[in-house]
Amino acid sequence: MSHSLNDVAYWQYHDPKKPTCIFIHGFTGSHEGFQYIIPELRNYRIIVPDLPGFGETKLGLDTFTIDELAARVNQFVRDLKLKEPAYIMGHSMGGLVVASMLAQAPELFNRKAILVSPVATKVNYLDSRKIGEFLGRLQFFLGKTVPGAGPRLVKSRLISRVSTAIILTANQPKLKKQIREHHFKNLDYISSIDFYYQLHVNINKKGSVDYAPKINRKFKVLIITGDKDNVTPLTTEKKLHASLHNSELHIIKGVGHLLHYERPTEVAAAVDAFWSK
Repeated sequence: MSHSLNDVAYWQYHDPKKPTCIFIHGFTGSHEGFQYIIPELRNYRIIVPDLPGFGETKLGLDTFTIDELAARVNQFVRDLKLKEPAYIMGHSMGGLVVASMLAQAPELFNRKAILVSPVATKVNYLDSRKIGEFLGRLQFFLGKTVPGAGPRLVKSRLISRVSTAIILTANQPKLKKQIREHHFKNLDYISSIDFYYQLHVNINKKGSVDYAPKINRKFKVLIITGDKDNVTPLTTEKKLHASLHNSELHIIKGVGHLLHYERPTEVAAAVDAFWSK
C-alpha cells in the first residue's frame, strides 16, 4: 500500500523497528524496480519513494536537474523525521541522485552508502555510451517538439522492448517478460516529456565522481556493478571507485545494468554484508 508525504508517494516494507534504508530508483523507473531485492533484505525497514516526476509522484520541481531532484528527496527524508540517520542506496540515475543527496545533506544519512550501477562519469564524445545517449536525447527531443507523433515515439512499446533487450543479460523467458512488462508500465507513468528531456541532458553532463570531494569527508561507499553493464560500464565504475577514497567495488560476474532484477540474491548479500559490518 502506498503512502504520501508532502506530495511524495512512497512504499515501506518489513519491520518498522528495524534500521531504515531508503532506496532511490533510476531514470524512467519507479519504486517497483526494487520488487525482487526487497524480500531479500528483511533486516531493514525499507522505504522506497517514487521520485518527483516519476511513478505516482507529481513533478513539483522548479528546475529539471539532478541537484534539484536530490534536494527535493532530501526534504522528503527530513519529513520522515527518522530517529537515526538512514541507510541509503541508489540504482543507475538513482546512484547519481544519492551522490548529490549525500553532498548536500550528509547529516541525514548513515556513513555507509551504496551505489548500484551508478552513473559514475559524464558522457564524453568518444565514450562507448555516446550513441545511446544521443538516441535517447533525440527520442525525448522529438517527443517534446513534434505534436502527436512525438509523444507516441517516447511511449513506444517497441522502442522500450528493444532498449530493454539491449541491456538484459538474463536468459530466463519468464524473468525477461516480467522486466519488459515492468518497463512498459513505466511508459504510462511519464509525467512530462520536457522534464524527461532536460533531466536526461543533465544526467549525461555529470557523474557521481563530481560529488566525490564532499562524499569523501564523511562516507564509506560500496559500489555494486555487473561486468556486462553497457549502460554504466565497469570502466566508469572503476574511475568512481578510485575517486572515492573510502570505497569498495563489488563486481558481479555475467550480469549487466539490471542486476537488482536479474541477480537480487547476490546484490542483497553484498548489501547486507556491507551494512552489517
